[in-house]
Amino acid sequence: MLGAVYLQLGKAAEAETVYRNDLKFHPQNGWSLYGLLQSLQAQENIEEAKAIQQKFDKAWADADVTLQSSRF
Repeated sequence: MLGAVYLQLGKAAEAETVYRNDLKFHPQNGWSLYGLLQSLQAQENIEEAKAIQQKFDKAWADADVTLQSSRF
């Protein structure tokens, strides 16, 4: 949730740090991968965003929810 708040405040670098920390403990967490993707896109880090998009797509492949944010 903290990462999403940072994104809302326009603090993409701070959000990126939050998501990366969570992914250390939960590497396949779709919510955190989605948030990381959003933070990288906001920072115009396109190449890394593409790699994270692939990881997110794989992690979220069987989900029945389409994310609009990294929080409920």
